[in-house]
Amino acid sequence: MSARNNSRRVAGAFAALAVGVTMAAPQVVADSATTRGGNGPETCVAFDAQGNVRELDAGDCAQFGKAGQGRSNAKARNVILIIGDGMGQSEITSARNYLEGAGGRFAGLDNLTSEGLYTHHSINKDGSFNYVTDSAASGTAWATGTKTYNGAIGVGLKGTPKINLIEQAKNAGLRTGNVSTAEIQDATPAVLGAHVAKRSSYAPSGDKKVVEAADARENGGLGSISEQIVDTRADVTLGGGASYFDTQVKINTGNTNPFLEGDAKYPTTWVAGKTVLENAKDNGYQVVTTADELAAVKEANQDSPVLGLFSPGNMKTTFASSTAKLGASKQAPISCQTQDIGTEPEMALMTRKAIELLDDPTSDKGFFLQVESASIDKRDHSSDACGQIGETKRLDEAVKEALDFAKRDGNTLVVVTADHSHTSQIVGDNRDNVAPTTRLLTADKKSTMTIAYGTTPVAEDGTNAGSQQHTGAQLRVAAYGPGEENVLGQTDQTDLFYTVLNALDLNPDKSDSATDANLAKPASSRDVVAVINADGSIRAPQPGDFTQYGPEGQQRVADGLAKNAVLFIGDGMGDSELTSARNYLYGANGRLPGIDNLDYTGSYTHFSVNKDGTINYVTDSAASGTGWATGTKTYNGALGVGIDGKPVQNLAEKAKAKGLKIGNVSTAEVQDATPAAIGSHVAKRSSYAPSGTKKVVEAADARENGGRGSISEQLIDSRFDVLLGGGAQYFDTEVQVSGMWAGATKWEAGKSVLENAKNNGFQVVTTADELAAVTAADQHSPLIGLFSPGNMPRNFLETIPTEDGYKADTAAACQLNPARTAEIPSLSAMTTKAMDLLANENGFFLQVEGASIDKADHDGDACGQIGELDDLDQAVQAAQAWVKKTGEPTLIVVTADHAHTSQITAVGADTAGLATTLLTADGDPMTLSYNNSVINDPKADSYDQGHTGAQLRVAASGPGAENVIGRTDQTDLHYTVLNALGVDTESAPVADLFIPAKPAPEPTDEPTTEPTGEPTAEPKPVAPMGKWGFFYVDQWGKPAADRVINYGDRSDEVLFGDWDGNGTDTPMVHRGNKFLGTNGWTGVAQFEFTYGDANDRVIVGDWDGDGRDSIAVVRGNQVLMRNALKSGVAERTVTYGNPTDTILAGNFDADLASELVAVRGNTFYVQADLANGKAAVVFAYGDNGDEVVIGDWNGDGADGVGVVRGNKFLLRNDLSNGVAQAAYAYGDPTDGQFVGDWNADGVDTPMVDRR
Repeated sequence: MSARNNSRRVAGAFAALAVGVTMAAPQVVADSATTRGGNGPETCVAFDAQGNVRELDAGDCAQFGKAGQGRSNAKARNVILIIGDGMGQSEITSARNYLEGAGGRFAGLDNLTSEGLYTHHSINKDGSFNYVTDSAASGTAWATGTKTYNGAIGVGLKGTPKINLIEQAKNAGLRTGNVSTAEIQDATPAVLGAHVAKRSSYAPSGDKKVVEAADARENGGLGSISEQIVDTRADVTLGGGASYFDTQVKINTGNTNPFLEGDAKYPTTWVAGKTVLENAKDNGYQVVTTADELAAVKEANQDSPVLGLFSPGNMKTTFASSTAKLGASKQAPISCQTQDIGTEPEMALMTRKAIELLDDPTSDKGFFLQVESASIDKRDHSSDACGQIGETKRLDEAVKEALDFAKRDGNTLVVVTADHSHTSQIVGDNRDNVAPTTRLLTADKKSTMTIAYGTTPVAEDGTNAGSQQHTGAQLRVAAYGPGEENVLGQTDQTDLFYTVLNALDLNPDKSDSATDANLAKPASSRDVVAVINADGSIRAPQPGDFTQYGPEGQQRVADGLAKNAVLFIGDGMGDSELTSARNYLYGANGRLPGIDNLDYTGSYTHFSVNKDGTINYVTDSAASGTGWATGTKTYNGALGVGIDGKPVQNLAEKAKAKGLKIGNVSTAEVQDATPAAIGSHVAKRSSYAPSGTKKVVEAADARENGGRGSISEQLIDSRFDVLLGGGAQYFDTEVQVSGMWAGATKWEAGKSVLENAKNNGFQVVTTADELAAVTAADQHSPLIGLFSPGNMPRNFLETIPTEDGYKADTAAACQLNPARTAEIPSLSAMTTKAMDLLANENGFFLQVEGASIDKADHDGDACGQIGELDDLDQAVQAAQAWVKKTGEPTLIVVTADHAHTSQITAVGADTAGLATTLLTADGDPMTLSYNNSVINDPKADSYDQGHTGAQLRVAASGPGAENVIGRTDQTDLHYTVLNALGVDTESAPVADLFIPAKPAPEPTDEPTTEPTGEPTAEPKPVAPMGKWGFFYVDQWGKPAADRVINYGDRSDEVLFGDWDGNGTDTPMVHRGNKFLGTNGWTGVAQFEFTYGDANDRVIVGDWDGDGRDSIAVVRGNQVLMRNALKSGVAERTVTYGNPTDTILAGNFDADLASELVAVRGNTFYVQADLANGKAAVVFAYGDNGDEVVIGDWNGDGADGVGVVRGNKFLLRNDLSNGVAQAAYAYGDPTDGQFVGDWNADGVDTPMVDRR
């Protein structure tokens, strides 16, 4: 432990927590090999040298002390602080999903332009840390800058009053306001209006929530909260709680406020026997009780302040309540219903009116206003998903009012945050859960979202037994306006006190530093692209479709300023995992030395898209990895492919194409989702190996079936300069197909993947010492490090959660895992070595994953997840040290792929799931709860703690780091990295460059200049010659012709197409530049026209999607198209491929219009559409010299390819490498061959021409 913890007590009792549990005597913790010792502010110790509890002062626990961060010294005339009570990342995300859709944006919350995270623990009266705060202690923290115990309102550990923001603002002559949807005596509004030892001290008398004796005025105290609010005399006070103002005052007094001075302290006269409200009116208050009365108020000041009391208790919620219940996640979804709030004002109206009354443009003084949406918390306590979503909606509307004012005013700081995190979790939909759930139909078309409530036991009726708990995960804090930069990064709740004071220029100790004074605002956000069209059809998301800022990114800084980029992924590392690891390793007020010291922070969303176009609000690591790796949303399980199965170019491929070196490091099997996302393209994430007994490649992806191969094979083909991790057993599997990848990597069937890698120049190391000895790695001699058969062992020994693991007497410290031997390198060692080996004049891209945070969370292994996060944090530190040492401009980004299960809950409080209690670096107990499995039995096969859907922290330092600030999506990260490196953001087609041993190698021609010349005059007609016959069958496999037809002359070139759109292909002859066609099978031409030159090559296609074929002439790589079957000039010209390519046409995507395909040797380059000059699909099929035919072989509306050898038709439906999927013989080897739909059944069949 650090020196500041050596004076901790050695005996005593834990303070009773908010749940009212009496704690056992604490266990004494010696220095542990698994804790790092406290490294937070040295003043944040609640003990003196003798071990006695001492009073903490304002700023003692602030991460940046009384001076503040010093990122900005800008001054604001006004500050509006908006609190969402209980509004953690999960509450924000679930509300957005429901109200706006997963890719939508809140008009207020998501448009704050600076964002950070802050911690919010409290300190018990005995000086121990409490990792789960309540609203009183947390409110006291930002209102006074002081850490205190749960239940305390505006007082310290010893009960000493602490000056708050409204008192400071009033003393400085500012106008003030206090608005809440709760009872105005509730904790959040009370911390700015009162100082009491117990938060329930609402009234001076009555039958409930009466002031504690010591605080009662008749006993010399400051009085009840209601009385003190009247004395504090904010210019505007709005909320509920009227019933407590209707209680009698017990004693005649004056204003008892201990901090107000001069004119700020109104000479209140209190008369015993009258109610609080009567006394307020007698002392000049305007009292309003309805929305209309509030709207009619014209002014508010110290002579005539406004007191709005709109409800006897808490104000009504905007949505009617819902009830969570076991099994509801598999029942029909519900929609939330708006309820009548009667005469109460909406929160937006209260906010707007408060601003209007407080803003006085004629005054040289501004205002401070606090606004709270209180019932996010209250409905979360009640397991009420609709209620909490509706109250988050209200908060967003209030934020929008504040932002609109701030933008007009230009001199107002708006800060939005929460007091504590809460229970609700977005969990797997349509899945059993040990916790009660609610299933909702969201704003996304046809999509459903399940919210679970698991921090209390379950009642016999399947609902929650009791009030859901607060939780301990760090919170989002975001801001807009002068001084907003001071919320960036990792802070504590007490730092917010100084952020506000500094902005208002009320802090004599303020820092004059302004390191981010010139931080630019982001570019405008944009709408996401719909997946389900209005007609119900599905559109596969393309790269960038779900980004908040598009491929250009936020554009806060210039592009291309980073030479290198290192992307760290903590798999499953949500805010709860970060906070619990920090608490355990460094103490509640400590800092993760790597992760917490990155310069810029934001939050991003991470949902996936199902194959049917609906949204999955709980992603897996494959879909999320594909998100940042390719900028594309896809389905769970997909790696590097879209929902249509098409591969998408990833970060490593783009970086390598620009000439950067690339690295891929993980503590998992390197075939696992996160490392595989930048090294493979497969339909199913378990496609690890080409053969073997487990995790064998899916048939469609197997090379023997024309696929790209297993992940192991593709990792070798990707040829990372450095590839480090586990998964050795899957490299020890036998390759099934010989061939060549990109003309460079030679594959031999019968040998293992690893043997093939070695034969292709890879260095292979298996121990830490061997890794340390490597001195160079590049494309000539890349490095593979395989340090474990499977995932690398976890750093800390596994802990198994239990049903009574929440109890204090079960608390223990984590232990080192003996399986993590010295032969296995740490993640920091792998990171440093990778950066050393990748360093070069062109720069590099490196991805590093701490994988088993997630794997431990799945197991409910608290120590495992903490140890793996520690390993990741040390790797981040190593990267920072490397950058500092080398001076190379390097972007470092740290984030996660998805959120996870673990929640920090109250020690001694039971839940619906399992729990483990640990003794932290503070020497205090911390409970982690796991309540997101289908069963509470870690030994059961079905036991698995699931992922969750809360938005995630993303943090960065270095060139381009500013572009992670604020609310983005996981797919935005793809472009943040590319833009920082100056790499082209456009995604090129991903060619499958594996050529099986039999086909000839790919041609290497490149496109040349366009051909010259325009269509010339019509040549003289060719004299007719004798008749001849065409023989066709209308079904594959028939030996004899269904029909023989005659049309044209023997010397004519014959074309076939559906000229009239009736579904049947009929002939047209080409003579010179004259075309004579028919919509039947015999007789003379029904139409004729001239087009092109006599020596032009002609192709047939439907160029405009009208269902009728027409023609085009091909000159080199230029295709001149005509839609009308009439004489004329080209109506459209498309340049595609190389002049030496064979250009053909087909309908490859089953839409209305044809696309072009360039055939080069045995490689096919298929367009996405006629407007796209780049190939969308590239694959090899057949041999050089094969005759190629294009047709719809299976009637699915999409054309495939075929080759003709003699009289054999070898057909393939899939546009991918592979062997023939059907083979038929028809006609003689000397016949000419055609294909077409001869009977309008949608299937193309053969025809032969016998001259």
